[in-house]
Amino acid sequence: MKRTIAILALVFSISSAFTADNVSIQANWSSDDDTLPEKLPKKLMGKTDDEIQKAVFQGYENQLKVISEYNGNLLDSESPYAYFKDEMPIPNTRTSNPQSDVVFYNNAIRGFIGYNKNIIIIKWVPDQVVTEIGWKELSVRGRYTFINSTYLDQGRYHIQLKDMTYLASTTLSENSGAYPSTVPKSSISYKNILVSFTGGLPQLSKTSDSTNVKHFVEDIIFQNVADRILKDTHKNITSAIRQSVSKYVIFQNDTVFNFPGVNGKLPTGTTGYSFSNTIISGLSNTEIKLKKITAKIAVNTLTTDLRVTIHSLNGKTDFKLEESKPTIGKATFTVGRIDANISFNMLKTTECKSEVTINQSNMKYDAKLTGDNEKVLTKAFFDNITAQLNTKICKTFGQTTK
Repeated sequence: MKRTIAILALVFSISSAFTADNVSIQANWSSDDDTLPEKLPKKLMGKTDDEIQKAVFQGYENQLKVISEYNGNLLDSESPYAYFKDEMPIPNTRTSNPQSDVVFYNNAIRGFIGYNKNIIIIKWVPDQVVTEIGWKELSVRGRYTFINSTYLDQGRYHIQLKDMTYLASTTLSENSGAYPSTVPKSSISYKNILVSFTGGLPQLSKTSDSTNVKHFVEDIIFQNVADRILKDTHKNITSAIRQSVSKYVIFQNDTVFNFPGVNGKLPTGTTGYSFSNTIISGLSNTEIKLKKITAKIAVNTLTTDLRVTIHSLNGKTDFKLEESKPTIGKATFTVGRIDANISFNMLKTTECKSEVTINQSNMKYDAKLTGDNEKVLTKAFFDNITAQLNTKICKTFGQTTK
């Protein structure tokens, strides 16, 4: 099953020869949900629980790498989409074989904004992003000089590449840090070619008729085009990954400005208190590690045990103590570390248990409170953080079972 969402994935910059109508085509990204870890048991029907455990463990580790990469900075992208010019230069190239040399110079390939296919596919378990872009025709033009022992020919050339496709895979995890600078020239393919010269060289309809042309097209042009497309689609791939992983990310930003408040009463039962406008920062300091996978497929159970650690949180909140003369003020707080142990069943969304423990917490109030009242308020505040995180974590990881 594939879930496909249309996005404007490649917005091309336009030279003066083109109008905005040339960039109106929308592209698609899709998540190949059949490659999600929780879908592996169906694909591995007939395998033992131990074999399924190992396969799911590897797949889920890959998914957690992606989740961790964007946890706390999911929305930090400087620009969601890249821009692609219609034309790119190809380096001057001297090709040689035992019989002759051909020099190709002043080379340029055109037609990139006329793509008719533009697809990005997220494949979770193989840890891959597959990008495919297709063109009905791309055109290479320039000048050439042909030289052999008895003949010199000069003029202009025109190479028409029909049904050209760029198809390449990059890693899904570590998309930011390990994105490649090059892909194989075999990432470019085509169905038909027509090469013409204004001088005395014959027209060609296949590169095998000229080793010089074959080298220029399939080694030089294809490598330059493949690397250029790879570079220019990076932001688009990043945007697709961000959207596909968003529902699995616990904290989309480092800072939460609308953390749920809490209210209650002091032990006396008559005096109420409340916390509101709570802001928490430091959520990008989160580590998520997979501890184990336990498969019992006969009873529809695929238990996932995780450890989540959050370091160095800080924030502020408004508080109110509703005494005969209300006390209203602000408080700041710090948390050295939060530990959470999570266990959930990938095959049943409702089976999730999260145990959150807050360590090294501290709270300071800008208004004077009695020692007992300060203890009650501080405990209620951090108990609320614990409860909210338990709910948030289970809700987020439960998404992986849908």
